[in-house]
Amino acid sequence: MTRRILLTGAAGRVAHQLLPGLDEHELRLLDRSEPPPHGDAQLLVGELTDRDLLARAVEGIDTVVHLAGDPSPSATWDELRGPNVDGFAALLGAAAEHGVRRVVYASSVHAMGRYESDGALPVQAHWAPAPCCPYGATKAFDEAVAGVFADRRGLSTIGLRLGATTPVPEQRSQLSSWLGPEDLRRLVRGAVETEVPFGVYPATSANTRGHWDLGPARADLGYEPTLDSAAHAGEVEDDGTDVTTCRRP
Repeated sequence: MTRRILLTGAAGRVAHQLLPGLDEHELRLLDRSEPPPHGDAQLLVGELTDRDLLARAVEGIDTVVHLAGDPSPSATWDELRGPNVDGFAALLGAAAEHGVRRVVYASSVHAMGRYESDGALPVQAHWAPAPCCPYGATKAFDEAVAGVFADRRGLSTIGLRLGATTPVPEQRSQLSSWLGPEDLRRLVRGAVETEVPFGVYPATSANTRGHWDLGPARADLGYEPTLDSAAHAGEVEDDGTDVTTCRRP
């Protein structure tokens, strides 16, 4: 089914990997810097905290795929608050006001990072958030506020706790949480089309060394990953750990 999709963070590295999987849809691309042209997609430039821009961005949209934000585990709260907290809340508000059906948004494995660091494996989707850094805390907030909008405003929200979303894993620590491009596309397509109105799911490939239970994503989103970081285990940099998320000092 062809949908009208707004993709935020469209100039970023994750969007670059995802876009080929959305070509069947009518796309509108938004970023704070001008996104590269992509077929017939409409391009918008600006900040998520610009309410007038958001109103134009979501007008006539069926589904938002939200990738915008500061993804750095070492960022400070002051750096993260605007793009990761205020911007996401504003986007949800605009989506609810303009009749958007669903927001699929990028959360992160960092929202559950303390479980992995403490060896509580595999990490289950239904456990309470346990962020390992300020970045993970902003993603835990995003999950909470998305749940409020689903419950109080009837906006369908699907959160994906993205792992290391790169073409190939680059470090040993990424082997447990790697999400390859083809699996990213499968997962987002499943999140766009699922009949489940609300949920938050670990988002990795089918990694032999995986630390995340993918059962709920398989059941609810029809997600059947085919990639395995083990195929690249001999090529990665040894960064001294098997833990993806931020380590304590």
